[in-house]
Amino acid sequence: MKRTSILCVMLSFLTYGFAQTSTSIRKASDLMTCTQGWDIYKAGTYRYGPSFIINDDGSIDGWFAASGDTHGDKYYNPASTQSPVAIKGVQTVAQYFKSPTDFYRLSICCPTWNSDGQTVTISVYAWKTTYRSTTLSTPLYTKTITMTDNMWVDGYYSEEAERDTSIRFPAGTYLWVLSGASDKAGVWIYSGKASGHTSTSFQNGTQVSGSYMMMTRETGAPLYWDCPTYQRSTDGGKTWTKEVKALIPTQGSRDELSACDPGVIRLGNYYYLGYTSTENSAGLDNHLYMARSTNPTGPWEKWNGKGWGGRNPQPIITYTGNHTKWGCGEPSMVVVDNVLYLYYSWNDEGTTTRLATAPADDENWPASLKQRGTVIDKSNITSSDHCDVKYCDDIGRFIAIHTAKRMTEDAYVNVWISTVGNTFINIGKLEGYLLQGLHNCGMTGDALGHIQLNRPQYIAYAYGIGSWGQWNTYFQPLQFNEELITLIEKHLEDEKADTSCYDLSGKPAEADSKGILVRKGKKFLKR
Repeated sequence: MKRTSILCVMLSFLTYGFAQTSTSIRKASDLMTCTQGWDIYKAGTYRYGPSFIINDDGSIDGWFAASGDTHGDKYYNPASTQSPVAIKGVQTVAQYFKSPTDFYRLSICCPTWNSDGQTVTISVYAWKTTYRSTTLSTPLYTKTITMTDNMWVDGYYSEEAERDTSIRFPAGTYLWVLSGASDKAGVWIYSGKASGHTSTSFQNGTQVSGSYMMMTRETGAPLYWDCPTYQRSTDGGKTWTKEVKALIPTQGSRDELSACDPGVIRLGNYYYLGYTSTENSAGLDNHLYMARSTNPTGPWEKWNGKGWGGRNPQPIITYTGNHTKWGCGEPSMVVVDNVLYLYYSWNDEGTTTRLATAPADDENWPASLKQRGTVIDKSNITSSDHCDVKYCDDIGRFIAIHTAKRMTEDAYVNVWISTVGNTFINIGKLEGYLLQGLHNCGMTGDALGHIQLNRPQYIAYAYGIGSWGQWNTYFQPLQFNEELITLIEKHLEDEKADTSCYDLSGKPAEADSKGILVRKGKKFLKR
């Protein structure tokens, strides 16, 4: 969610301006309705809570909350063909690999054909030019492991590293070997390697194609529940690029369990991606985190409490309420007049949206956040979820949307507006074509979270009833009130600026030669 605008902006537009045509923004349809759209994702699991940026060329960047995966840097291509190898039949399996960064442990997935108690010995070596010279050297680590089916067999830099997580593999080249296997001890191999990684697979010392199911990993949870994915459209949302994981939780850190509910803006050279995470295995007691990158898919520098980067992300908003409740997160950001407005859910005893602000030109703005309190209280609206907020330049208002009666046949989208971003008025249901079971919606805007009524805008949401997590994602156009647009065009020619009005910084408004207020190169109606 977001905030900001001119203190007296358009209060008269609600009364004076619309009174001339017997129109007023008293209900959502006075502003906009929605028309029939199309699916952009078919379940599958889910893609929800989208965040969009419409670029100057009309292309659309989209980030979605998506299901998680196994922690680790994969050296195999999971989209290629997978098959098991019985280790005893080939005597040894091994893999040379190069890691560009340090890591804590390596892991290899081993099938046992539904049998327990199978054993294998893992040995890890520093690479010594050739396979033979390497295996003749003293291993860094060796251990016999008793396995269950599809267990991840771990190798460490040394025996001490099992107990001391500060002992890590330096970036470099290594070889792991599995040998001495019992009858039903195996390893998975994939026909394809992961792009961007260097590795060579062996069986009994002879090179083979493909890559074993191996990854480098950190200490901590083996799985994460959610992560943001990214796609791009260049044809108004009709078709989208192949989905890629945009940001991954950091294993062994405070956000390792999840990175969910993305909210994204682009400010200067950086994309800022806010997300929800928790250290609570029940998914409660959530906090709000932030990351930045010069690329929409990363790599990302996460806020560490003092600056950006490292492997120790810290929340920018820490939940301090009842720790048995959902907590805070689900960010939405807008920048107006060099102020960054950060809206976020705070779901404690009630369902609310709060606001924090910071100077948008401060590189370390999370350290400068000032809390502005609750701006939307949805506690009395049945089954409401998070708000997505945009700022409409043409009417000088913040627009917030959220879904209510979510995941039911009666689900709908609710709309709020605000002149200054810290007090919102509920203007009711979004009319038009909406699907049953909808929830967690997002609205398009530009890089700073602004919308213009003369450009195509859209909403999207997940929908589906009866099967948790099995949701499609729907994308549909918004249609703005033609009478509103006509009034805006007329006022841009006729309306005079009131120089007694002030913006949030306390600076007087400045009118152009026609008396039209001009801010950041945009024209705003003002009276």
